[in-house]
Amino acid sequence: TVRHRLVNGMLGDVVGTLESWDAGVLAIRHRDGHLVRVAASDIVVSKVIGPSLRAAIELEGISARGWPAPDSEWLGRWWLRAAGGFTARANSVRPLGDPGLDIDAALAAVSRWYAARGLPTQVQVVVGGSLDIELRRRGWTSHPEVAVCVGTVERALGRLGGHRPGNESAAEPAGVELTGVASSAWLGLFRGGDAPPVAAEVLNGSSRSAFAAILGDTEAIAIGRAAIEDAWVGLTAIEVAATARRRGHAKSVMATLLRWAREQ
Repeated sequence: TVRHRLVNGMLGDVVGTLESWDAGVLAIRHRDGHLVRVAASDIVVSKVIGPSLRAAIELEGISARGWPAPDSEWLGRWWLRAAGGFTARANSVRPLGDPGLDIDAALAAVSRWYAARGLPTQVQVVVGGSLDIELRRRGWTSHPEVAVCVGTVERALGRLGGHRPGNESAAEPAGVELTGVASSAWLGLFRGGDAPPVAAEVLNGSSRSAFAAILGDTEAIAIGRAAIEDAWVGLTAIEVAATARRRGHAKSVMATLLRWAREQ
C-alpha cells in the first residue's frame, strides 16, 4: 500500500501487488488487473501488507484441487485425502474451515479414517495458524516446512526471459513438448520413473492441466506440470535429468507452462 502525492497536490493511495521498481518508478498491479505507475519521489509513506491467514487457507484449497487425491471425504470443512501414500500433499487433511466437531473429536475421527487405509495421520497446516499452534501444543511433530511462492504469470515470465507477447524467444527451445496428460516418457523421468500407478491418477486428475517435456534421444530429460484452478496456475514436478542440468531446461519447461497458462 502506497500513499503518494498527486499532480493536484492532494494525496492518493494505491493498494496492489508490486510488479517492478525500475528507474525510480513503482509499477503496482491492482486486484482488478490495471497497472498504476508511481514515482518513488512522490511516495509519502508505504507499507508491505502480507497475505492474510484466510487467504493462505483459501490457497490451500485451490492447490489441493490442483493435486487431487482419488480417495477423499469431508469432515465439516476438513478435507480428508488419500492416494495410497503417494506424496504427503495427497495423503493429508486440508483443514479449510470448521470440522463441525471439537478439535479432539475431529482429530480422533481423522486418525480412524487414515488408520482404515493403513496410512499415518497427517494434517497440512499454515504455519503460525491456530491449528498449527493447537497441534504443536498436543505434541504433534512437524515435517519440513514447504514454501508456497506466489506471483503473477507475467512477472514469472519476465524473470524467465519471456516477458511480453512477441518477445518469446528466450527460454523456449523447439524441443519442449506440451501434452494434456502425462506421457510414458514424462512418467519415465518423474521421481526417477519409480512412481506408483496411483501417481497417474493424481497427476492427471486436475480439470485443466498440461505436461511439458524436453525429449532426448530415447527418453525425457526435463519435465514439468501445470494445473489451473480458479484464477491460479500451480507449477509442480519440475525435474531435470542429472546428466542434462545447468543448460536452462527447467527455465524452458516453466516458461512453456506459464505461456500455456496465460493463454488459458
